[in-house]
Amino acid sequence: MALSQGRRKWLRRGVHVAAVATSVIGGLYLLAQFALSKFNDIQERLLRDRVARENLRRRFLQNQEDCSFTIMALLSTLSSQIFEEMDVESISQALLAQNRRHKTMVDAAASAPPPAGEGAGEPAPQAGETSVNLEAVSEPAPAPPAPTAKLPAAPTEEAMTPESEEERRATKLRLWEDIKHRSFERTLTSLYTLVFLSLQTHIQLNMLGRRAYVAALENQAKRDALVRAQKDAGTGQEPHHITLHGDGRDEALDTEALDDLNLAEGRLSQDTEKKYLTSSYWFLHHGWKTVAERVREAVHAELGDMPVKTLLTYEHMESLVGRLRARLEGDASDTSMVWRSNDGFRNILLPEAELDEVRMLREAGALAADDDEREALTTQLRDLLDETKDYIDSPDFAQVFQSSCEHVFALFLQKLRGSFGAPATDPQRADKPLLLAKVLPLVSQQAKVALTSTPNDYVDVIVDGRDLRALSVLIYAAWDDELGRDW
Repeated sequence: MALSQGRRKWLRRGVHVAAVATSVIGGLYLLAQFALSKFNDIQERLLRDRVARENLRRRFLQNQEDCSFTIMALLSTLSSQIFEEMDVESISQALLAQNRRHKTMVDAAASAPPPAGEGAGEPAPQAGETSVNLEAVSEPAPAPPAPTAKLPAAPTEEAMTPESEEERRATKLRLWEDIKHRSFERTLTSLYTLVFLSLQTHIQLNMLGRRAYVAALENQAKRDALVRAQKDAGTGQEPHHITLHGDGRDEALDTEALDDLNLAEGRLSQDTEKKYLTSSYWFLHHGWKTVAERVREAVHAELGDMPVKTLLTYEHMESLVGRLRARLEGDASDTSMVWRSNDGFRNILLPEAELDEVRMLREAGALAADDDEREALTTQLRDLLDETKDYIDSPDFAQVFQSSCEHVFALFLQKLRGSFGAPATDPQRADKPLLLAKVLPLVSQQAKVALTSTPNDYVDVIVDGRDLRALSVLIYAAWDDELGRDW
């Protein structure tokens, strides 16, 4: 009997131990399953985040490449106008033609026999002694004429008198003055307009790229919600709908909505994007002329009384470029005065008045002749233009503009450095001073390099700038303005 009680007691203890062990094992199993589920969720979320970051990075980098291609595509429109307005080559050809005519006249006079009894014993002048020497020509100190002043015709052989010789020298000096001014005007205008065009293009394409990316995220979220809703409907569960705009309206999604989403590539209409992108027409045909006028004033003020026989070292050239920039740009510590004009950057990149905006769209071909001008500026387009102006007026834009100018003019001086004999290791040590007359072709040539060369070092140095890349990231990642906006 006692043995039977002992067995029952042992069995009860065994059952208790088994129950406890089973509970522990079951709890551990459930805990392991929960931990595994959480781990899988975290891993899946990390994977989605990594894919999303890579997708964002890929889209952003592609957008920056599109900016570079767009800049290069627009340069031809800009360069044709600048080269036509500031034609240095035609003035140089006129100067060479005058020199050739003068040399021909001198050679003819030297080969003709002197009249009897006159000039006896005087040697005939040699052509090499009387031909025009562009570096040794005497230069009176006249006031340079207006850029549009017509140059007098070269004197003919019959009109070769002391007065006509003075006129020839005055004409030659005016030609040199025009070459001097226009060489610097064209190159500085080219460099500044290249900076303006690059910044405007990056603002425009990054704003559009941001909207396209957010629209893609919203469309993908709606597709996922639709798929989940269809699965829930198949299992008899309550469908789940989402809304991303925060306006309190749930949108029922069905197969027709999915078809619409597959066709949607962004919340902006193609017509709005077209009109917005054509806003660069203003700078390409109007704004750059404002820049050119500012540059012309600075060049005439700084180079007006500098003879073309002035000897320049590399250090002098650096100082000259610095003084020209100081007349055009403001104090580096004052971002509100980066561009020295009464209205700053305003009206350079975009028109201020609404009538000018409509005129811009019409001239650019974005408006048909029968389109209503009152409906040209839609709400979407108005928002895009206003946001662009906000970025242009911001201190960030001023900082990026100034840093881009630093990169551009550093490259400009670097390309001139070799002509002064300045070694790359010590650019300040230059033992080869050059006449200003010899520097002018070097300066003028850089306008062609900046606006026509492919690949373009000037474009590359701008788009690779850290400040411009930071501004692009700032614009592209401004999600708050997009989420919750009902287009």
